[in-house]
Amino acid sequence: MRKVLLENPEMTLILENGIVCATFKLVSLDLKTTQRIVDERVKAMGEKKYPFFANIRSVKYSSKKAREFFACEKGCEGLLAAALLVDSPLGSLIGNFFVKASNPKIPTKTFSNETEAIKWLTQYVTND
Repeated sequence: MRKVLLENPEMTLILENGIVCATFKLVSLDLKTTQRIVDERVKAMGEKKYPFFANIRSVKYSSKKAREFFACEKGCEGLLAAALLVDSPLGSLIGNFFVKASNPKIPTKTFSNETEAIKWLTQYVTND
């Protein structure tokens, strides 16, 4: 089952097969934008926790504070795990640096292949 949770100029959130899939539309993320995005995501997802697939291929820059917020407890609210989809070796390097340096509060991995990312996330899908 596929359900659109949120559609705005910054991102699209879709719930499909127990995984929340986000497609970011922004090129740059600062702390204020990141906080707003997380608040909107949490509100759209409701009370249940989900694995999270984030297509961040459009994002070319994020501030250190934005990355730290995504990794903190508030930034991970409602999430069981996160897969970050990137589209280049540089994106992969930046994504992997984020995971190591920011130490997210949930299992987080960077992928260049959407199918592999979704496959990894399926282990976190709950049936409750």
